[in-house]
Amino acid sequence: MNNKIIIFTDLDGSLLDRKKFHFGIAKQYIHELIARDILLIPNTSKTEEEIKSLLKELNIKIPFISENGSAIHNINLIKKTLPKKITLARPKKIIYKIFNKNIDKSIIEKCDFVFKMTKKNQTKVLGLKGKKLETSLQRKFTFPFVFNGSSKQKQILLNNSNKLGISFQEGGRVINLGDKVTKGLALKKIVKLLKQNEKKRLSTIAVGDSINDISMLKYSNYPCIISNRTIKIKNKNTLFTNKPAPMGWITIVKKAMNKIDIRN
Repeated sequence: MNNKIIIFTDLDGSLLDRKKFHFGIAKQYIHELIARDILLIPNTSKTEEEIKSLLKELNIKIPFISENGSAIHNINLIKKTLPKKITLARPKKIIYKIFNKNIDKSIIEKCDFVFKMTKKNQTKVLGLKGKKLETSLQRKFTFPFVFNGSSKQKQILLNNSNKLGISFQEGGRVINLGDKVTKGLALKKIVKLLKQNEKKRLSTIAVGDSINDISMLKYSNYPCIISNRTIKIKNKNTLFTNKPAPMGWITIVKKAMNKIDIRN
């Protein structure tokens, strides 16, 4: 193979079953990909601790991106001279202070932050309980919330956040308040680092299913969309499947791999 293939993947609803959050039949295929020297990099809104727990379940150590592009972890596993962690976002305390100080109170009242909810409501919103709920709340850079206002108020919130240098990224279940970073920017950072250290040509596959995956999909060579026809990516190599995760993930990654093999 003349290419070094990197698969950047969202987790919930893309690789993991959206209801039970498990890898299911994708486990075996993940190990097959790694055995073929294909680099798999989870790129998710999940916390560092959540991802570590999932990778432990797979019994693998790989690089990953946490909290919607806020930090890159384990990049030194690819090459020892690269740093173990690259932080791209400011700490969540700074972001929340900017938010509280500058956003209109009538808009803030429409934001139901997960960290302020009861355990019962946290479980209802996130679909998690016990240890999984605990690790999901161990956030260093972002604040998930549910917006209960109108579409007009939501647009005002988005417009004002852009001016303030903070962002609101929509996932499958919640919106995340964080710094002005994205999954796509983290992808670009890794690709730039690897181009400096990799002799082979890099081919990137990105797999996602939500609005917060668009930047990652846009910056990849082969955007792969799981069960969401509302996402539009201007790339002739864009692939789509109606199959849900994890079967949809296997199907669409195989299609992307075939495209790369054909072109080599």
